[in-house]
Amino acid sequence: MRTIQLTLICLFSSIFASAEIPFIEKKALVNLYYATEGEHWNVPWDLDAPVETWYGVTISDDHVVSLNLHSNNLTGELPASISDLAYLKTLNLAVNKLGGPLPRSIGELRDLTSLELFLNEFVGFLPSEIGNLDQLEFLSVYYNKFRGSIPSSFSKLEKLEILQLGRNHFSGFFPVQLCKLKHLEHLSLHDNLFEGELPTEIGDLTSLEELIITNNKFTGYLPLSLGNLKHLTTLMLNKNNFTKEYKSFTDHMPKNYLSIESGTVITDY
Repeated sequence: MRTIQLTLICLFSSIFASAEIPFIEKKALVNLYYATEGEHWNVPWDLDAPVETWYGVTISDDHVVSLNLHSNNLTGELPASISDLAYLKTLNLAVNKLGGPLPRSIGELRDLTSLELFLNEFVGFLPSEIGNLDQLEFLSVYYNKFRGSIPSSFSKLEKLEILQLGRNHFSGFFPVQLCKLKHLEHLSLHDNLFEGELPTEIGDLTSLEELIITNNKFTGYLPLSLGNLKHLTTLMLNKNNFTKEYKSFTDHMPKNYLSIESGTVITDY
């Protein structure tokens, strides 16, 4: 009897260990493979092998929870069916050759905590649906070809800690909606086409440690509310058109933390 029990335990363990992910998730992975020329990836998938053996795929409780294809020579466009990976917590497609617009369906991945798309060739506007990703803590899309303004829906990303938007073609005024993100620690907007003055509301980012806005078209004086950012250790402002004389914040922040344009005069008054 004991032998039979042990046999049954081993049998059930084998069944659960090899349990398949839902068909819709496997189909989404296969769609991604073909849409991004998987046969030319640096590490291609063997589509006849179990999904859990596929490079960069992490499965938990019979669902795909992480997809990491960083630096794997993906080309083409990201298919809308990526949203069928509904249990994804992390998606890393950085340092590839993906182009075209980012599908609006990306906003259906409501469990995402990390989305890394940097160093690709994405174009067009950032979908406003990204604002639906209310669990997101890390969003990095720097070094693409995105354009236009930052969606107002970004104000809903209340858990966001790191936001990297540099080296694109974003334009318009400083995205004031970002000033509502109380947990934001790192914000980079460098090498874009932003213009106008920095808003007073920037002082509401009280968790901010790093602010990088170099190489834009910002103008005017720095707002006094910057003095509220007690955790700020890096503020990079050079290659803008800020007024050459403005209040120094060295009484409130670490000395020599500023990276400013050559010839800028810092005064206390």
